[in-house]
Amino acid sequence: MRYADSSGNLPIKGLSTAQANGGGLSVCIADGSAHTKLKAEFVDRDSIGGGNWVPVRAEIADEIAYRTPGFSGWQQERWFTHCSDGAEFLGAMGKQELLRAGADAVQVIRDESGYDSDKWEYYFDSLNAEHGPATAYLFKCRHCGTIGGYSDCQ
Repeated sequence: MRYADSSGNLPIKGLSTAQANGGGLSVCIADGSAHTKLKAEFVDRDSIGGGNWVPVRAEIADEIAYRTPGFSGWQQERWFTHCSDGAEFLGAMGKQELLRAGADAVQVIRDESGYDSDKWEYYFDSLNAEHGPATAYLFKCRHCGTIGGYSDCQ
């Protein structure tokens, strides 16, 4: 799974990581057999790239949509693209995780949020990876290391 985290794991909607990876489901997704057998789409193909993010070739979008486990967001999930490719998903992030990820990660989410300084501080304080009310989703370009992502809320 080229777009999963460095451990090769990515949470799969509706399953714990242990259930998904321990049950062999990740292998079935990665080799495409889950998509072929179930006609499943694990990442919404229309939410890969687009907007301010670079478009990618159809075969790259297909690999992400059909052979990469998705993640759950509060609203519609989106997949960051850069250097004409899908980025590596680093995970759902709250304030503390973003601070540990570094200043670039915080700035990306701040810029994406569009909030000015007063509203940003309130929003930043509300970021929580597990319980919301807002969560950031962070990615890293597999080619140049650029950090990208977005946030959403309940």
